[in-house]
Amino acid sequence: MIKNTFLALLAAVIIILINLNSNVIHIPLLIVFVISIALGYLQPQKGWLTAIQLTISIFIGFFFTKTIGIKPQSNNIFEFITYISPLPCLFGGFMGSYFNKTLHQK
Repeated sequence: MIKNTFLALLAAVIIILINLNSNVIHIPLLIVFVISIALGYLQPQKGWLTAIQLTISIFIGFFFTKTIGIKPQSNNIFEFITYISPLPCLFGGFMGSYFNKTLHQK
């Protein structure tokens, strides 16, 4: 569980950095979704906990960057991606868990 928490924090840092430097919404949403699928695949039984950790970490990173005054390339896109990120995080975590269970069925 600690390993997956560390992976969720690392993924949140990557997502926040991509969100800060993005001019479009498609690439950051794709990255959020792919990372969520990977985290759900790594822990199929409790993947939803990792998805919730990832979502909370993204929000903490968003408010942290706002607090210390880091300026994103597009503030509207940065806010939109942050506020919409729980949907692809939870759906991606579910899909990753489903893929793991399907591929490892006996």
